[in-house]
Amino acid sequence: MNTRDYTNIAKLGKNFDNIQIPTHIPTPTKEDYVVGYILRYFLQKSTDRTSIIYEVNKNVSSKLRQNPFYVVTSLKWRLTGTSDEIRKSNSASIKIASKDIPNIGLYLPNLLQFHKK
Repeated sequence: MNTRDYTNIAKLGKNFDNIQIPTHIPTPTKEDYVVGYILRYFLQKSTDRTSIIYEVNKNVSSKLRQNPFYVVTSLKWRLTGTSDEIRKSNSASIKIASKDIPNIGLYLPNLLQFHKK
C-alpha cells in the first residue's frame, strides 16, 4: 500500500463506524418465480472476516462496493425446481460467494428459502 492509498483509506475511516447498514430481506415476486431465481446481495466488514454478514438491497450493494472497508458479493438464489435441484443450485451459489465472504453459508442455512411447493 502506498502513501496515497493509506491517506484515502484514513479519510474514509473517519466515517467507518458511522455508516448505518440498512438490511434487506428479499420478497420474491410472481415474476421472480417465473424467471426462477433472484439476485441477493451481501456485505461484510473487510477488516474482520468473522463480523456480521448483512443482506442488503442492490442500491446499498452498489454504493458500498467501492468502499475498502467492506467486501460485497452477490449470488443467484434459485426459487423453482425440485427440492434437490434447488438445494444443489443454491449450495453451488453459496460456494462461489464464499470466495468473497467465507462464512456466508452460516448466514444462509436454509437452502430452500423462498421455495414454493
